[in-house]
Amino acid sequence: MLALHWIEMLRLLSVSHNMFGPRQIYDIVCRESSVIRRYRHDATEDVKPRLLAVEARWAEFGSWAADNLGNATAATHWLDRALGLAHRAADKRMAAYVLMRQAQQAADRLDGDQAAALATAAESLVPLTDRDRALCLIRQAQGHALQGDQTRSLAAINAAHRLVDRAAEVGEDDPDTIGRHCTLAYLRAYEGYCLLRLGMVGPAARTLKEILDGWPADYRQDEALTRAWLALAYATAGRLTEASAEGSQALTLTATTNSARAMRPLHQLHARLAGQTASDEAVRFNSAFSLVASTVRL
Repeated sequence: MLALHWIEMLRLLSVSHNMFGPRQIYDIVCRESSVIRRYRHDATEDVKPRLLAVEARWAEFGSWAADNLGNATAATHWLDRALGLAHRAADKRMAAYVLMRQAQQAADRLDGDQAAALATAAESLVPLTDRDRALCLIRQAQGHALQGDQTRSLAAINAAHRLVDRAAEVGEDDPDTIGRHCTLAYLRAYEGYCLLRLGMVGPAARTLKEILDGWPADYRQDEALTRAWLALAYATAGRLTEASAEGSQALTLTATTNSARAMRPLHQLHARLAGQTASDEAVRFNSAFSLVASTVRL
């Protein structure tokens, strides 16, 4: 019963995190994880594996909140802890999910080799549900894109599309799925990111703009990140007015959700637009960025 309570509580916190960001959520995760740990220490042997698995999910979520706060040390600590707990619980699907998240952290550090290797290990650890396997393929695609390997990156994206399409056709997600957020919108956002990293600026901008036109309203943090990528694509193509406008929208969302992950591409955009005084939109973006950067960690 307690395990179900904590799983449901985690779902509610995840919704809040997606909408409003990690600032308040992270402290709750730290406190509640300590409570779960105490109950798990005192639990009977038949209950402990279930509580270990629940604690692993909370630790992974703590890492995600720390990632979005820009606290790389805490994010790494929580994921290492989640992996250890998953192994102790004999929960191979959770262990694979944590490896996928470690691949995501490597991609955020622009370490393509590590991202691709960890994502491949995650996919091969245990048979996964379609959405969870698609997440592994997305991380492989990111890693290959960072390596400049267009063929392998786009092949991984195409394979992920087949899995996400199949999951959508089935309807209700497999109950074993952890990464339920791996929807078509999420996949296409990362497809656009990979195209951008590969230098395919036109297709990247088209993909990102198309998916943002119908973006789900309850995933505001990911919308901020996706709009920042679109702004970078426009800036790379020399479309500075559009880049500034998209950057301003992304910045507004980022200020609301306090997402350090979205601030990083916006920082790149700020550098590209520096000195662009001919565009009122660019001046407004740069001024607003300086203000938000003083409150959101990069």
